[in-house]
Amino acid sequence: MLTNEVVLKIFADYLAEDQALEVVPTRHGHAVMLWDSAGQDWSEVTCCPTPEELFDKLLDAATGYQAYLILREDEMDVLDDAGEKKVEQLRQEYLKRREALG
Repeated sequence: MLTNEVVLKIFADYLAEDQALEVVPTRHGHAVMLWDSAGQDWSEVTCCPTPEELFDKLLDAATGYQAYLILREDEMDVLDDAGEKKVEQLRQEYLKRREALG
């Protein structure tokens, strides 16, 4: 069964790496918060009342972060085919983890 604890375990590697993202438990579900270092404020806050919503939000965040890293490293404006493939591979890895643990 997919629980918030399982979701956080699935994404533990990503959450340790992306220092701009915070996941905070609240009485209404987990809040996923993205820090804007330039504005010194939260640029995005999403409430995820169910483990499924938390998984989906973190999957989007992790793949978006991977795309950002590729673009920054290769100094590109748009992902090329190799970058798209790398992001999709990461997405599939998280889906496999969910299947194995959830």
